[in-house]
Amino acid sequence: MYYDAPTAAAVADECRLLLSGGRVQQVVQVDDLTVGFEIYARQERQYLIASADAQRARVHLTGVKLRRGVETPTPLLLLLRKYVRDGHVVSVRQPPFERILRIEVESAEGTFTLIVEAMGRHSNVILCEEDGTVLDAVKRVGLRLSRVRPILPGDLYVPPPPQDKLDPTDVTELRLRELLDGAEGNRPAWRALVNGIRGVSPLLAKEIVYRATGTVETGAHEVGWASPLLDAFQGIVAHTWEHDWQPCVATEEGRVVAF
Repeated sequence: MYYDAPTAAAVADECRLLLSGGRVQQVVQVDDLTVGFEIYARQERQYLIASADAQRARVHLTGVKLRRGVETPTPLLLLLRKYVRDGHVVSVRQPPFERILRIEVESAEGTFTLIVEAMGRHSNVILCEEDGTVLDAVKRVGLRLSRVRPILPGDLYVPPPPQDKLDPTDVTELRLRELLDGAEGNRPAWRALVNGIRGVSPLLAKEIVYRATGTVETGAHEVGWASPLLDAFQGIVAHTWEHDWQPCVATEEGRVVAF
C-alpha cells in the first residue's frame, strides 16, 4: 500500500477540519520513529499519529488511544512536550503534490511547526521554530548521510528538492504521449506515469491505466490514443483539486490490501 500525494492531501483536509483550533493535551513516543498526539478539538479527543518508518511512513488520525512505547524519553519527545503540548493547532498544510504535512502549533513558548515527511526511506518527523530553525527530528541527518540536505538541531529547515517530473496541473494529452513514447523497452504504461508525473504512486498509476485500457498490463507503447488516459488521470486527481473525497478500502479474503 502507498501513502502517496493524494492520500496526503486527503489527510490534510481531514486534519484541517477536525484539528484546527484544537489543544494538544498529550504527546507520546509510540516507538523510535513514531510520535502521537492527543488533541482536544470539536469537543472530542482526536488522536494523531506521525511515523517516519521507512516501510510504513504516514501521518493520519486514528480512533485508537495511543500508548507509550518508548520507556526513555527521546530529545525530540522532551521538546514536543515543552513547546507543543498545551498549544493550539492553527494550521495544517500540504505542499502541493508532496507527501508532506506541516502542522503549525501556537503555545505559550511561541509558534512551532511539526513537519511530517512520509517519503519512504527518506521519511522524517521534524520540529521547527517559527523562523524554520530545526529543534530536532526523529531522524537526525548529518553531512555524512546527506551533503545536500542535512537535518540537525540548529540548521534551517530546507524542503526536499522537487522531483524532475511533470506537475499534475501540466499533464496534457501531448505530454502523456511523450511519456509513453519515451518509455524504455516494453515498460508498462503505469510505470511511465510513475516515472514522469509528480505525486503518482504505482497504485494510482495502475488504477489510471486500468480505467483507460481495461487492464494494468498495458505496455506504454501499446497505448493508442492518450486521451482516455488523460480522462482517467483527471478524473482521479480532480478529487485533490476539489477537496472531494470518498475514502474506501479493498479487501481480499478479509484482509485489507489497498486503500
